[in-house]
Amino acid sequence: MYIREYGREKDRVLLFFPGSCESWQDHAYAAEELAESFHVLLVVPDAQDPEEHTDFISVEKTVDDVSEWLGKHGISRLDALYGLSYGGGMATRFLVTAGIPVKKAIIDAGTAPYEYPKIICKLLCVRDFLVFKAGRASIELMKTAFPPERFARNPERADEEYKEIKEYLKTYSNKTIWNIFWSANNYAVPHPAPKLGTEIQFWLGTEEWGSRFRDLKWYQKYLPQIELVKIPDMMHGEFVMMHPGEFASKALEFYNR
Repeated sequence: MYIREYGREKDRVLLFFPGSCESWQDHAYAAEELAESFHVLLVVPDAQDPEEHTDFISVEKTVDDVSEWLGKHGISRLDALYGLSYGGGMATRFLVTAGIPVKKAIIDAGTAPYEYPKIICKLLCVRDFLVFKAGRASIELMKTAFPPERFARNPERADEEYKEIKEYLKTYSNKTIWNIFWSANNYAVPHPAPKLGTEIQFWLGTEEWGSRFRDLKWYQKYLPQIELVKIPDMMHGEFVMMHPGEFASKALEFYNR
């Protein structure tokens, strides 16, 4: 794990946890937009930089590593926090365990811990593991899950982009894939949640509503102060990765209010 910094000259600090199956470069566009107003700390979890040659271990380890990094750099409070998907789970774990005050947080379609028997959780993880392995092996399947008209940065070279994504995802070891899906859906948090002075929004794209409804209900139960914000016509991760300018504008509306 390491952290990339943007806008170091800014006084306000924003911690940014990315989604699980994209490289840090896919989130850098949004980080650069946010850096107009914040010193942005973009977390690059283990396994998400192929040059680092590491395996992802867990949400808990990543949050611990980030907390240690913040302590070493003398950062004892945060003005803003953002997390997408399993990064939303990391942001949640950070909020309730790190002991570092956070003024405002956005959990973007964050994953929530399962509340099923352990055997069911394992079967679900096997399913996700196999779906990921099949999906990364086929560009056509990737296009079905993430349509090029929505997720290709240059539609004219969409096939090349998806080939690059396929090669990137091939760098994920079996251990990393299993740990991502297991930890994203089974990370530990204290119950009940500690009292927080943080204003929190849960963002949910209207095109991902069904697949994230269980997560939303868990968050509303666990953090009853959370405010639901619907993002119109967006699939999972589409807003932050493909519309960084609009994403940053909406985030700043909340962070600055």
